[in-house]
Amino acid sequence: MSQKKHRLGRYWLIWFVILGLVLLLSVLGLRLLLQQFNVWVIIGLGVLLYVLMAILQAKRNTSPQRIPIFYTDVKEVGFEYQEVTFPSRDGVELSGWFVPGQNGAGVIVTHGLSGNRLTGVKVARMLVKRGYSVLLYDLRLHGRSSGDVSTWGWLEVNDLLGALDYLLSRAEVNPERIGAFGYELGGQITLRAAAQDVQLRAIWAEGPTLAVLTDHMIDSGISFLKLVFYPWLWLAYQTQGLLTGVRMPEGVVQAVAKIAPRPLLLVAAGRGQEYLISRFLFETAGEPKELYTIAEARHGECMRARPEEYEKKLLGFFDSSLNNETALKN
Repeated sequence: MSQKKHRLGRYWLIWFVILGLVLLLSVLGLRLLLQQFNVWVIIGLGVLLYVLMAILQAKRNTSPQRIPIFYTDVKEVGFEYQEVTFPSRDGVELSGWFVPGQNGAGVIVTHGLSGNRLTGVKVARMLVKRGYSVLLYDLRLHGRSSGDVSTWGWLEVNDLLGALDYLLSRAEVNPERIGAFGYELGGQITLRAAAQDVQLRAIWAEGPTLAVLTDHMIDSGISFLKLVFYPWLWLAYQTQGLLTGVRMPEGVVQAVAKIAPRPLLLVAAGRGQEYLISRFLFETAGEPKELYTIAEARHGECMRARPEEYEKKLLGFFDSSLNNETALKN
């Protein structure tokens, strides 16, 4: 039996068991409720809902919606590109666009969950205009890339490392001048990939997600919310591992501490959870580092909130980090 068939078989078995339990408990619960109010039935149904929500979250993480590449015309994209394919470091065939540059430096752009290469087009336009080579690509099970399952970044770190290998093969790119830009899930993947390969010389992580349960323990206090939320997270991550057959990797908090002395820039919108996560990662990271926050921006809208400032920050970071001497003189 192939690995894919094994995963699918296990996946459907889990859902048939869950469905059977739901139907059984629903029938029994309804019958008891009709006879008399039973607090244990209510508690049981609440626990069942709690478990189901965790399982549904795991399913969402492992079965993202595949969004098609809606436009490919050079006029709409804003730059000329080469359609390329390359393997991830664990052998999954990935698809993307490569834009040859003139300044010798290259940047890999990684999108978030249920995104694709088009997510990074606006960022790519800024970099291409500056003379950078840019690689926009689709993570596994996204866009035009192949893949059997999505793993919330656990295996997708191999996708970014495969993209790095591709850039290293291009004559236009100096292997000492490669940076990475990641958004949301792509931010998490970028941080974890940088911890594994020092050939990623400059790291921009925007609204990065967390990867494992220990990442969520950003303070040592105890509260009722944590007592409720942490077991739910544990169940969601365990279910995700069961559905994918992948063991939980090193967390992003551990990874970010390994990036120094390479430059790191973390970007956060608002003052809510995204900001708190980025702030904690910033405090964990070594120098050189910067936390760029846009308080009035909503999630995913940092560029829209302050477009000119954002572009200046983006180009300034990669120019200084990747030694773009021509740009620095201008």
